[in-house]
Amino acid sequence: MPMLLGTKGKEILQWRSSAALAQALKAKLALKWEYSSAAQAHAFLEGFLAELQGELEYEEQLSAEIAELERILATATAPGELLLLKTRYLELISAHFSRRKSVLALCGLCGQLHDQLLGKALAFAAERMLQLGQGGPPPYALLVSGDRGRGEQTLSSKNRYFFLHEEPSPRFILFLRQVAAVLQELGLAGEEMLWHGSVSEWRSFAGDTFRQAGTGLPPGQLLAPVTPFAIPPRSAALELPGWHGRLEALADLVELAGEAALAEQALQDAGRVLKQECQRPPFLQLARRVIDLPIALGLFGRWRLQRTGEHQGEIDLEQFGLTPLVMTLRVLALHLGLPAAGTAERIRQLLERGALDVELAGRVLKAFQCLMQQKILGEIRGEEGGAFCNPEGFSEAEEASVKAAVEAVLSLQKIAYQRMVGQG
Repeated sequence: MPMLLGTKGKEILQWRSSAALAQALKAKLALKWEYSSAAQAHAFLEGFLAELQGELEYEEQLSAEIAELERILATATAPGELLLLKTRYLELISAHFSRRKSVLALCGLCGQLHDQLLGKALAFAAERMLQLGQGGPPPYALLVSGDRGRGEQTLSSKNRYFFLHEEPSPRFILFLRQVAAVLQELGLAGEEMLWHGSVSEWRSFAGDTFRQAGTGLPPGQLLAPVTPFAIPPRSAALELPGWHGRLEALADLVELAGEAALAEQALQDAGRVLKQECQRPPFLQLARRVIDLPIALGLFGRWRLQRTGEHQGEIDLEQFGLTPLVMTLRVLALHLGLPAAGTAERIRQLLERGALDVELAGRVLKAFQCLMQQKILGEIRGEEGGAFCNPEGFSEAEEASVKAAVEAVLSLQKIAYQRMVGQG
């Protein structure tokens, strides 16, 4: 199937959009040539070329504005300046998505912005340490999991960050405090999403991921004030809440900054633990819970609607569509020992391994794109914690598209159940 096998990585979604555009143009041209005069066909082509030129100019203008924002962002000297630039950057991305509906383009631009802001946060933290007479930061590695780890960063993604250092170091704690403060100022992460610890603590955390599912988050004092030359108290490594968060932490992990060797060691530790644990009962128990997650279509094909609250009568397509899709693909890929972290790449690898047939792989890919579009539209509307849609407002085509997406998730869950739990 060329849509999947003839492309590389994230090009899958882009190729699909291009193919759909070419097919639509081909159909229109065939209709015009069959029933129109040469003059009418010529006028149609001229109109199409003019429209295409307008779209190309729009893309060039967007690229120029993004480049200018990135130039200014690189020279910013305070978090306050970055917040204004971030707002403008997100406005441009949102406008582009509203016009193009391209999930791939939005995730790429949002990931690019995220990494630039994070790089500036690290630079600001190092500068503040020097200004306070605390010296420079010690060797460290910064990794991330979540949407950014999968290459699926959106307008308001929340990620989990992992700061590793070699051995206990007062300077590391001082640096960490400064980084955490800047990350909060930029709206990238709160204290609860920032794990930190030594290499040995990381290995302990990674090894306990499956055996201590559900561990709560202990109260931290990461942001407590510290005088410039004070030696901070020994700080314990922070734990992540929730079994699903702990699994995601290892499976969707990528390097962001710092010492490459230290990050590579952390990734190897995570990979080794996943390989050891993914055939054992604790992982299979977690996988079964993922496979059994409810979806947006309930009994008799009825929508699973919110019963109370602000979104009463609406469907949450993130909770009951996108999340089950992403998590089911993750556990199925881990079960088969596949290394990819991105959802689209997992679909490709599962297809190549034979875990998904061509028809289901295509349906799941379309479902991912449809559900991501709904999530992003919800973020543009300012919704938090879900992608809410009122089914009464669906057109016939929209309802068919969303239903097909949710049904594809259900088919994926059934395949995962058969492969991981047993025949059913």
